[in-house]
Parts: sequence; structure tokens; C-alpha cells
Amino acid sequence: MSPAPACLCVLCGLPAAGKSRLALELRGHAHRLGWTTLLVTYDELIPARDWQETEWKQHRKTVLMCLERFLRQTHTLSDQTQTHTLSDQTQTHTLSDQTQTHTLSDQTQTHTLSDQTQTHTLSDQTHTLSDSDDDVWMRFEQMLQQQSISHTHSHSHSQPLVLLLDDNFYYQSMRYQIHQLARKYGVGFCQVFLHCPLHVCLQRNQQRSQTVPDEVLLHVCERMEPPNLSRNRWEQQSLTLDGTDRITDADLQKLMDLLASALENPLRSVQDESQQKEADRQICASSVLHQADQTCRRLVSQVMASARETQASPDVLKALAKELNELKTRFLQDLKKDVLHRMSVFPEEELLMDVTAAFERCTRDCVQTRVKHH
Repeated sequence: MSPAPACLCVLCGLPAAGKSRLALELRGHAHRLGWTTLLVTYDELIPARDWQETEWKQHRKTVLMCLERFLRQTHTLSDQTQTHTLSDQTQTHTLSDQTQTHTLSDQTQTHTLSDQTQTHTLSDQTHTLSDSDDDVWMRFEQMLQQQSISHTHSHSHSQPLVLLLDDNFYYQSMRYQIHQLARKYGVGFCQVFLHCPLHVCLQRNQQRSQTVPDEVLLHVCERMEPPNLSRNRWEQQSLTLDGTDRITDADLQKLMDLLASALENPLRSVQDESQQKEADRQICASSVLHQADQTCRRLVSQVMASARETQASPDVLKALAKELNELKTRFLQDLKKDVLHRMSVFPEEELLMDVTAAFERCTRDCVQTRVKHH
């Protein structure tokens, strides 16, 4: 397979883990190699506000749409350039060829203008834009202008384009959406997970000009799903670095090697749509199970803490802990059996709320039964 003209590189980790600083260093190294880079900073596209969960997810979808439109237009231009080059090598252009090329150029310009003014779609699904979504589109366009990148920017194989996506990406399902996008357009994909202890991130966050609320940091840390290379084949092109200290030259070289490998090994598009949908469902189900497990653990800890406050005897606490852990195991096993079916009925957020409420009821019944027996 020929090298890819572009690569999507996900930079994930806790807020204040050092992703933005790493992105700037990566850009410097890439430019010295003659590569073009586009740094997509999610915090700039979706500035911190009191968004509801549904609004925040909607804006992330809009960012995905911005990326898809950009890839679609550069991908189309790349195909046209390759076709034109092949024609140059095999035949002499006639006046008719030149007229057709000129017409194609006119059509491309018209299509670009149409893309900017019509309702945008992602994966052929209509997406109605709100005023705040329009703001995301505008900020993305400004980001392109500030970095001197255009929608019609052409990329040769010797001068690839690397898109650095700077965000927390704490759920694997978030990163998998980027993987899908790379696969759809046959470009490279890789991930960099910047591991940094929570206390270090909290300390760095206080030194920022614009701090992230501590509860947000704790929320992200609790839900962080680092790349799992042994479980997920699609996460093979991943690298984990320690963000506690400054990134070394050796680390940067590993990163550049990762980018080069992703460019040399672009993803193949999936022809069987049903296969892709099933993979999506499995990824989402895995994420739901992980979140449910974390929620159940937290609820068990809360129940045990409450039991200690009532000065229950050590024997009672031991028996209660055993019952609750057995209850959690059975509960998660039952959830695993029908999570795919339940996902077809409930959206992910509603399903997790339902799961949390159900396990809370189970723990209350367990505690009440234990109290009656003692």
C-alpha cells in the first residue's frame, strides 16, 4: 500500500498532563522534516462553558464533522492530482482534456462553496446545526487560517500532513471515532497517551491562566480509559509516555517514528458496513461496561463507608463487604449478557443512569437484609 498523504494523531491524557506542550514540540520536529501540521485544540473549538452533557457531545460531533469535511476535500484534491499526473505520464493532453480539467476545477470550487453554506453531514447522517455549532465551524476555519492551512491544500507523499488532535479523549469510544475517520479516508492513525499522576496535574492546573475545575479533573481521571493494545487491535499504533517530567529527545524520536509508521501504513477502508457497525457496537458496549464497573465500585465503597460510620462490628463489615462484592460481580455479569440489546433500546447516558439506579437499589436491599439479620 502506498504511503498516506495524511495522518490523524490523537493526543490523549488528563488536563494539564502536558499534551499542548508536547504538540508544539512535535510540530517543530515535523516542520524540520518538511511535514505540514495542523494542530486541532479542542479547548479552543469548544471553550469551557456550563455546557450540558448533551450539548457538549453535540459540539464534539461538530468537531468530527469539521475534520471529515477537511479530509474529504483534501482527499478529493489528492485523487484529482494523482489522476492528472497519471494522465501526464501516459498521454499528451488535448484541448478537450484541458477544458475538462478546467470544468472539474470549477466544479470543485462550487462544491467547496456549497460545503460551506449547506447543512453539513457526517457519515451521511443529517446534523442540524445550532448557533453554538456554527461557532465551532467558525473557530475551526479560523484555526486553519491561523496555521496557514487551506481546504484545498495539496499534499505529496514526500510532504505529508499530520493532524495533531489535542484533547482528553478519556473514553476509548472517543478515540475510536477518530480511527473510523482515518479508515474512511484511507489515511494514517496513531495515538499518544500522556500518563501523568493526578496530583501533578492538579498542581499544574493551579498555575494555568485558565484553570480547569478540580472536579472536572477528578471526573476525567475516574473515567480515563488508556489505550489497551492487547485488547483492541485498532489501538496497535499507540505510544504511552510519562508526562511527569519534561519529554526527552528520545521520547520525541519515538513519537516521530510512530507518526512515520502511521503514514507508511494507512488504514484500509471497511467495505462491509455491517462489520463496521458491529465493531462500533462492541466498542460502545465495552465502554458502558467499564463505566458501570467503576460506578459499582464507587457505590460499594460508599455503602461500606456508611456502615463504618454506624460503628458496625468487624464481623458485620466483613460479611457485608463479601455480599456486596458478590452482588457487584453477578450484576455486571448479567449486564454483560444483555448490554448490546439494552443499548439498542437506550442511549448510552440513559443506560448508565438506569444501571446506576438499579445497582443502588440492589445495595440498599442487601444492607437492609443484613441489618434485619443483626
